Amino acid sequence: MIVESYEDVIILSGAMRSNQWETLHTAISLTLKRHASGVIIDCSGLIECTTKGADTFHSVMEFLKDHDARVIVAAVPEQVMEVLKQVPDVRSQLPIVATVEEARRSLDLLLYEAPKKKAKASIVQIVIVVQGKPCDSEVIKVGSELATGLSGNVRLLFPLIVPRDLPLQAALNEEEELARTTLAEADRSLKIEGVDHTLVLERGRDIASAIAAALQEAPATHVLVGLSSTESHQDDTGKMVRSVLAKVNSAVLFVRGPL
Repeated sequence: MIVESYEDVIILSGAMRSNQWETLHTAISLTLKRHASGVIIDCSGLIECTTKGADTFHSVMEFLKDHDARVIVAAVPEQVMEVLKQVPDVRSQLPIVATVEEARRSLDLLLYEAPKKKAKASIVQIVIVVQGKPCDSEVIKVGSELATGLSGNVRLLFPLIVPRDLPLQAALNEEEELARTTLAEADRSLKIEGVDHTLVLERGRDIASAIAAALQEAPATHVLVGLSSTESHQDDTGKMVRSVLAKVNSAVLFVRGPL
């Protein structure tokens, strides 16, 4: 098997007849040093893969469990995919997309996050959760007023919900595009109000889990979550409220838009 590296793409070609993790591990580690947002493994050049060779991807999966990194496998030939399906957990847990372009769009979403900068000194840390829903405008408004009144630091958080039958780092084109546009709109709104803020994308199986994961990385004193104002969504809203209250220890403010 031949391993080539170009920018953030690792290209595999030839036959993969044994576990090539040591070679691939080196390539991934070097590429992540240059491109911290993630790595794409282009498999379009693979012409053969045995079950022993497929163990390489199982090793990739184990690597992802132990490291805070994104690795997306792309363009896997059909004959190789059939072999991967025989390796326990690989097909269900390893992020795989059809093309390198799809993988690129998924990784580029991380590049949208605002540059990290030293936050102003404040004991008040406010997380405003935006979901790409009509209630976003109201929760941003209330969050802006709260941040101004308390002189708090603000993070705009988009919880990207990944179905449980997919790997947590799976590329989700429609959902990721919604995250991108939602964060961009929220970003503009807070800039108009003159509120300093940072942008955060957090993946999770549900809204509560995503918020809790984000708070583990950076605790908050206040979390604002928007609620639907339509009766048809009241059951789902109730479940979400109970779940957030069970998993989030910070002060939680639920904001409902006008009826």
